[in-house]
Amino acid sequence: MLFSLAVVFYSSGCRGSKGQRRAYKMQNQSAKDGTKDHEDLRKSHYDRQSEETKRMMKEMKKENKKLNKSKKRSLKDRAFRKKCR
Repeated sequence: MLFSLAVVFYSSGCRGSKGQRRAYKMQNQSAKDGTKDHEDLRKSHYDRQSEETKRMMKEMKKENKKLNKSKKRSLKDRAFRKKCR
């Protein structure tokens, strides 16, 4: 019984004060808003392009994906060899 009371008192304080929780919530909200704004700008930029440019952008995205994949170090190399290339 005494142990359960101690747990209740100590666990309620670990969440932080109301001010800390409010600041954390506002920080998360502003990060979400910034991400949403960035996505909206990116989409509007893409929509303004001509069809030929959209096709080239799509091809370059695929090509870059392949190039970056080939540049990635292997799992064995990343796990056991900590030196940078």
